[in-house]
Amino acid sequence: MKTAITQNTYDEVSRLVECALSADTKKQAEPFTKRLEFLRSSGGYEGYVNCVFGDLIASTKRASGKVADKERLSSFARTDLYKLEGQISNSADSENVNGGN
Repeated sequence: MKTAITQNTYDEVSRLVECALSADTKKQAEPFTKRLEFLRSSGGYEGYVNCVFGDLIASTKRASGKVADKERLSSFARTDLYKLEGQISNSADSENVNGGN
């Protein structure tokens, strides 16, 4: 199980979140949020990373499309994204962080 994410994964997640937040409708945002859910479920994440990833997906779904108080809701998603950014492992640490020897 992984306790950190790679830079490449974070970059994709960041792009997907921004696409979902800028979508005009929740239906248009759905492919982006579905991909986020896939990345989370297939990534084998545990602990804090898994929790933050789940919060990020939920806050992104709430803020996507036409919603009241979009700026405030979007700021929650971006805060979760910032928390996830703090969990990026660099390649030198990835074996130790992700349970390798």
